[in-house]
Amino acid sequence: MPAFRLSLRTAVTAPFIAVFVVTAGLLAAWQQRQVDQLINRESLRLLDSLSTTTRHQLADYLETPLRVQQALTETVARQALYTPGDLRPIYGYLTRSFTELYAQHHQISLLSFGGVQGEYTGVRLEPDGRYRLILQDRSTQGALQIFEGLEPGPPMASLAGYDPRVRPWYQPAIHKDGPHWSPIYTVTGDRGDATISASTSVRVSGQLAGVVAADVRLSSMNRFLRDEPLRGNGHIAVVDAQGYMVAHSSELSVLKRREGPYDPPVRLRLSESPDLALRSLAALLPAHLSADSSAPAAPRNTINLSFKEQGQIYHGQVTAFHDARGIDWRILVLQPESDLVSSMRADSRHALVLAFGLALLGLGLGVWCLRRALRPLAVTADAANRLAKGDWSAVGALPDTSLVETSSLVSAFHNMAQRLQESFEHMRTLLQYDSLTQLLTRAGLIEQADAAAAANTPCPAALCLLELQNFRSVRDDVGHGTGEQLLRAVAERLRNHHLQFPALLARTASNEFAMLWLHDCTPQQMQDKCRHLLEIFDQPFSVGKDDIVLRACAGAVSGELLPGALPEWLRNASIALGEAQRGSHPFLLFEPSLAQKMLGRTQLAMELRQALERNELRVFYQPVVDLATGSMVGAEALVRWNSPTRGMVPPGVFIPVAEESDLILSVGEWVLRTAAHDIASHLPRLPADFELHVNMSARELIQSDFASTLEQALATSGLPARLLTLELTESMLLDDSDATLQRIAAIRALGVKIAIDDFGTGYSSLAYLSRLRFDCIKIDQSFVGQLPESESDKSIVTAVLRIAQGFGVKVVAEGVEEQAQARLLHALGCEHAQGYLFERPVPLAQMLEYRSPWHE
Repeated sequence: MPAFRLSLRTAVTAPFIAVFVVTAGLLAAWQQRQVDQLINRESLRLLDSLSTTTRHQLADYLETPLRVQQALTETVARQALYTPGDLRPIYGYLTRSFTELYAQHHQISLLSFGGVQGEYTGVRLEPDGRYRLILQDRSTQGALQIFEGLEPGPPMASLAGYDPRVRPWYQPAIHKDGPHWSPIYTVTGDRGDATISASTSVRVSGQLAGVVAADVRLSSMNRFLRDEPLRGNGHIAVVDAQGYMVAHSSELSVLKRREGPYDPPVRLRLSESPDLALRSLAALLPAHLSADSSAPAAPRNTINLSFKEQGQIYHGQVTAFHDARGIDWRILVLQPESDLVSSMRADSRHALVLAFGLALLGLGLGVWCLRRALRPLAVTADAANRLAKGDWSAVGALPDTSLVETSSLVSAFHNMAQRLQESFEHMRTLLQYDSLTQLLTRAGLIEQADAAAAANTPCPAALCLLELQNFRSVRDDVGHGTGEQLLRAVAERLRNHHLQFPALLARTASNEFAMLWLHDCTPQQMQDKCRHLLEIFDQPFSVGKDDIVLRACAGAVSGELLPGALPEWLRNASIALGEAQRGSHPFLLFEPSLAQKMLGRTQLAMELRQALERNELRVFYQPVVDLATGSMVGAEALVRWNSPTRGMVPPGVFIPVAEESDLILSVGEWVLRTAAHDIASHLPRLPADFELHVNMSARELIQSDFASTLEQALATSGLPARLLTLELTESMLLDDSDATLQRIAAIRALGVKIAIDDFGTGYSSLAYLSRLRFDCIKIDQSFVGQLPESESDKSIVTAVLRIAQGFGVKVVAEGVEEQAQARLLHALGCEHAQGYLFERPVPLAQMLEYRSPWHE
């Protein structure tokens, strides 16, 4: 008897299966090769078409500014419009030409003329469609002035020392015949952008009169490339021979800001592109787009290449774009294979899979017939056991049978299990997913995290907790319905971010979201993730007809995640989030010391609450003096805490703790009432029109009844409202919401004055100054401390004084400690100041005995 025996079924089917496998493999390889060749040919053809179209359209796009400025140059020369020191004929001609003849050429942002004696005029097209006149000649006393419209008047901005003859568009033009493109250059200021200028020298009777230029901003080229109809989901970029980006089809800028506040932005290299696919393309072109300016220029033949990025195959083409008038660029066209040949490769695979499936179906048909009559009851019993363990997939494994009795049993079991599964899934969905945003809930996030870290095995993970800082105030302004739409918009943007950085997303609170990455992260990588996450809030959210800007901050935790540990991670991330908010950081990584600091703040808050009850707080006063005489004209009320256990607690320690809780409301009201009573009780001993300054917190400002509390404090103390000034910090005014403006208006309606404290240290904006009614600006001590040595601080102080003069409000300089500082401030036009030079914050009795230091 043979030691090795085969069943008849094995002996018959094994050779057939072997032949089938070999034949199918050969057919699959041949088909794949044919498909690859077809895809490559089609991709090359489509890329050639897109590159050619882009090259021709870009040439037409850039030819227009050349023709326009050349026509302007010929007219200025032919009609001899240039008169040294008087550019009225030229800017009149430029205005008519821009607004009447060339208004449809949106790529032109500025038409200008620079005179040989340093005069300059231009007509600038703003993004909102308005035109502005720029002029520098004898009528402006040699200063460059920008006017609101197309006629000279009060300038909206003025700049001294501007010389058009040193600008990048001027010098090349006077050394070349005919129109020519300038090098790309960047500008700073309110229109910080990269620009290229088409310019031509103007010569009258053979003598140089000046240069006419037409400017094209690179940001407009971005829109031009973005609007290319053949682009689809692909990318188009234009770079120069050194690899620096000129334009691309993304909404993001090709510029990056440098660290210095006055440094102009610089262009990104292709390898620094915000688009991952373009960065990958740059890595494949080191020999053709060198960042080294000494490298030879890139060859002007076409370069075709393909690569794979994040599971997507890309086909790219690099072609030269050259103009002898000053342009030597490269056009980069990059298209995903799915756009070029649609689903050809996938269809081929599907067809192959279908063919294999049909063949396998025939092969398995005989085996299936043999197994068809096996025991359905045993399979049903096995499915019931699996269902009892929570394996709902067992329901789909129930067999069909032609026997009536077993078929009825299987059908009844299937229906019962299906109804149970639907009920369970519905309950599970309600628990795991937020009905508003369709993100995970806190419970759902914990469950999925526990599943990922099963069997007590540590799982490397990183958690980021994100809070929308101004969501509540925005919701109060726009309504709860719009607020819910805004939350859905935030969730959608987080999902799009999630596509780039896979993570578990959850809405853990009303205005709080969480992202959990289940992979190892170094602290630097965690910081990068948080930074990328917060970047999604750089752009406003479109909700209906509203564009809403949200501010967010984040707290993060990383390490080895065990089952059941995520609630503690969420608590630690919340601690880091709170610390980030307190420290004005965009994000913060959790450290054990943060938990200790939180416990310390909790203990301090308890003691501060007891201090209010035990009357341990005191109000000190720092005089505000007249710099001309040194006499006291007012005082700022400052709270101090003399704790029996801690001693004198600095305000910088207990005030932030009070602001985090409701204690700031009680402390603020106590200081207001006490200071008003103190000053009102001693008005006969104080100078006429003595002004009491009291700081007001953001929490107090948002209270709907604060105006009533203020009115009651004035009535109880007897202090005239005109003698009280409430100080608001700049950061409190950033929302610029109607609710904030209404509450400030209600305060001023009582006769109380408003001062902007620490002016210049926040996100200063003339926008809120124009809407807000205020009476005083307080220059922050950070701008005073380095006077008179710091020229930059001197310039800032001078600018603030001019702003105050323009608004007709008072100015108080803080932190004056030296007589030289006081003398300089007085010379600059600052009337009032406070600081250690005059007096430290002191009790009321000592403040009443104040004597001018000028008489010591």
